[in-house]
Amino acid sequence: MLRINEGDYSYASGLIRAKESKMLTGSQFARMLDASSPEEAYKVLTDAGYGLGGSTYSVFAFEQLLADEMKKCFMLLAEIAPKAEVIKAFQRRYDYFNIKVLLKAELSGQDIPPILADTGTIGSESMTRIIRERDYSELTPLMADAVIQVYDVFARMHDPQAVDLILDKASYQEFAAEIRNIDSPFLQDLADHMIDITNIRMFIRARSLNKTWDFIMKLLLDGGTIDKDVYFRNSDKPADSFADDIRRSRYGDAVQKGLEMVKTGKNSSGLEKALDDLLMSYIRKAKLVTIGVEPLIAYLFAKETEIRNVRMIMTGKINNLPADMIRERLRETYV
Repeated sequence: MLRINEGDYSYASGLIRAKESKMLTGSQFARMLDASSPEEAYKVLTDAGYGLGGSTYSVFAFEQLLADEMKKCFMLLAEIAPKAEVIKAFQRRYDYFNIKVLLKAELSGQDIPPILADTGTIGSESMTRIIRERDYSELTPLMADAVIQVYDVFARMHDPQAVDLILDKASYQEFAAEIRNIDSPFLQDLADHMIDITNIRMFIRARSLNKTWDFIMKLLLDGGTIDKDVYFRNSDKPADSFADDIRRSRYGDAVQKGLEMVKTGKNSSGLEKALDDLLMSYIRKAKLVTIGVEPLIAYLFAKETEIRNVRMIMTGKINNLPADMIRERLRETYV
């Protein structure tokens, strides 16, 4: 197990606290939401120093700006983190994203879309070569197994959904395994939160599609705090039954609130938002920690949430969506 010495994080924690003060504030988000044009909303980001210095961005190609901002975050964390393995556990999620994009393009016979992330442990060009040449020596064993499984399942079923299911499950399995190997109660509990939230999302989504228990069972991740028996006994019942079953868990209120938002038509992604906000409420516990690994990981999650909100606002502005409609979909922020 990788041991964390809190004293090693004194410099990193102090630097992160300073970086937190430069994250987008509620008033900056409000300015973006109230902006009369995408260009005006975009200016808030450039004024805040988003992206990598010296690069030229376009308002209608804002995704590159966001990708570079996330890359900047990981570059900072890699530079200051005493244990690189801690950051790599979170970076690997982007490796899986790139694998998914590359495999979907190959299996559908389409060109690779310009959305590959350069924030993983393997560069996007290297990952493209790995998938193209089918040389998986640079991948982790779980990653390589997932890629091989995708080819096998797709050859038999020709179901693009299989790519998502296999790689998403492998990504979370790998993340949880790596976090379990780090001696940090905060990260251990974070892994439980992420496993439970992922299972809840996949279970309710599968039930809405009337999937069988055999199908659902293949989706669920091992671990977490919700026993698989809970999912089994609700596998042929409405989502409300499952929500009632877990009402006393730490996820009960969020699931009830999210499902209610969906049912009333207030927000079609209400469940996703409620669960994301619940996870952020846990991440905020890092504010109570002066020195340790917690501020670094909290900053990473905070930056990912900030960028997600910016993406929703920019997409909404470009498509002329009402500000209130965008606002109700925004996730709670860390700062």
